[in-house]
Amino acid sequence: MNNPTTTAAVNTPYDRFRASAHDEWQAAVTHRFVRELVADQLPDDVLRDYLIQDNQFSFDFLSLLGQALASADTMPAKNRLARQLGFIANDEDAYFQDRFAQFAVPQAEIDHPQLTPSAQGFRQLYRSTLETRSYADALIVLTVAESLYLDWAELQTEHGTRMPKLAQNRGWVDVHRGGDFAEWVTFLISELNRVVDPDDPEQRGRFEQAVHYELGFFDDAYTGKA
Repeated sequence: MNNPTTTAAVNTPYDRFRASAHDEWQAAVTHRFVRELVADQLPDDVLRDYLIQDNQFSFDFLSLLGQALASADTMPAKNRLARQLGFIANDEDAYFQDRFAQFAVPQAEIDHPQLTPSAQGFRQLYRSTLETRSYADALIVLTVAESLYLDWAELQTEHGTRMPKLAQNRGWVDVHRGGDFAEWVTFLISELNRVVDPDDPEQRGRFEQAVHYELGFFDDAYTGKA
């Protein structure tokens, strides 16, 4: 199975953006967090705190996806983005709610956690991207979020042949790999390649910033823990 995050052509805009963020991308997809999660060795408190932080971006992610839907310039793109909105609002949210119940997370902590430095940076990035009203800018941030997760999920599970057994870990892998998710990432990369300007320093910088915060998000999950 080929990794859907790797395009057949060389030097596409996506390839060039990824090359500019290569070191932090590789650090993220091989991070201790994803290795321990797939090996069923991730401490519960690390996963708990990570998910509380990640859940804060459900609102911002849906808003950004909605902005991409509103600004997309073709009907096929609008239809595909609309379908993904329904998936995130259902399947992924169910995983969060199951884990919060499992870890007995108080509702107040779910709704109003103290954000980590990377989470604060992510929130600023998402909201500044929304303000651009740009389909290309929205695609850049969405594509990093989804293709980086597909990359680590396929890499660490060896394309699904080495899956975690614990439901709390397997569930997070399941929503970030497999045929449907790979198709979604392929769509995002194709759209990104179609509409971005690889020579635009602001667009490249937005891609690099998104990768930087993805890596920091994993790092922050261990802050204050042994």
